[in-house]
Amino acid sequence: MKLEHRVTVDAPRAAVWAVLMDLPVAAGCVPGTRDIAPEGDGVRGTLDVRVGPVKLALAGRVAVESRDETAGKARLRADAEDQRVGGAVRAFVDLAVSGDAPTELSVSSDVAILGRIGELGQPLIARQADKVLAGFADCLRRTVAAR
Repeated sequence: MKLEHRVTVDAPRAAVWAVLMDLPVAAGCVPGTRDIAPEGDGVRGTLDVRVGPVKLALAGRVAVESRDETAGKARLRADAEDQRVGGAVRAFVDLAVSGDAPTELSVSSDVAILGRIGELGQPLIARQADKVLAGFADCLRRTVAAR
């Protein structure tokens, strides 16, 4: 499943990039995250999210696969599992920042939903992803402004 989102942040590009590449801080901006801890080139944690009637606790890891600060582009890989429901999520997330005050963040995700989680249906999952990204965008704006 492919997801595309755009976020505008009224701040310099360098400030937005710095928050995005500080993975523990950026992960903390995702609504429902807990137990976030640095691990190697990434972070480990859990995302609690409700998709329709089902509450998921996706425990996993996000790592930077590549980054180019000059171009303002990075690729993240996320792998998480829910033991209770039975299923997993694997995603590659491409981030691109452009412009400068305001800065536009483009988020392109290629997500694989595995196991019983996939039975929830792509439209329902996509709607929840939109809500999570809206919350992330609000937190990103506040975090960048506070630095």
